[in-house]
Amino acid sequence: MAEFVTIQAAAKLTGLPPKTIRFYEEAGLLPPPARSESGYRLFSPSDLRRLRLIRRAKILGLPLAEVKELADLAFRESCGSFEERLQTLIERRLADVERTIGELMSLREELVGLRASLAESDGCDRTCNVGECEHCRFIDDA
Repeated sequence: MAEFVTIQAAAKLTGLPPKTIRFYEEAGLLPPPARSESGYRLFSPSDLRRLRLIRRAKILGLPLAEVKELADLAFRESCGSFEERLQTLIERRLADVERTIGELMSLREELVGLRASLAESDGCDRTCNVGECEHCRFIDDA
């Protein structure tokens, strides 16, 4: 029979906090583990592999639903099916990251330009309210 470990040992072996392991169980990413006579969770080597897969998939930024799908596939289908689905998810995630990088670069350019614009001027010395001032560079210099 395979050696089972407690949640504390599972946490050390997988790099996941016990609270996260319990959450993954509650969310259905991990099947309910075996229990000791006193009710403690006991994790099998298969459970530990699944937890490591879940941790790695979360590091990639995959949403929980896709992590669950991937974990279920890994323990139900062939390696080829798993790797094919993983490749698809990675490609889509990579496209998301590239799009985010583009958006962040545009935001950076906007912020640098605004900072330069504000630094070039002496500022507004008027005592008016910004919402009513017709000389606010942030609002009017678009």
